[in-house]
Amino acid sequence: MDGADPGANRPVWMISFYDQAELDFLALTGYLALGDYERAEAHAHRCLAALRPHMQRSKAIATTRLACAQLGQGAVGPAVATAMSVPTDAAVHHPRVARMLHSFHIKIHAMAPNGPSTRMWNEYAHTTWKESV
Repeated sequence: MDGADPGANRPVWMISFYDQAELDFLALTGYLALGDYERAEAHAHRCLAALRPHMQRSKAIATTRLACAQLGQGAVGPAVATAMSVPTDAAVHHPRVARMLHSFHIKIHAMAPNGPSTRMWNEYAHTTWKESV
């Protein structure tokens, strides 16, 4: 994005949609899929810092992916704290967010089935989302 000619004419849809936050969102998704959790986390933080306020669903997805990147690095406590920061309405009303949180739930149980952070996540998920995760 920084290497593109800022004076070049671009379609309106491209200018209004593809910004640095979106590019970091795409990079987050790619690095997470590749298992490069450290880079995924870096792009997640950049994405979340640059997202426009009205992009709540994108923020929920990026936050959930950030939790998965943290979990992939073995940082169970921070991953749980991040997952718990996903707005409740996003987990209930957006199927993609609900599926990712369910996957997070399964991964945390595989990684640290009896850990204190897992117990905290279980209690939170049970009381907050009931059947969503």
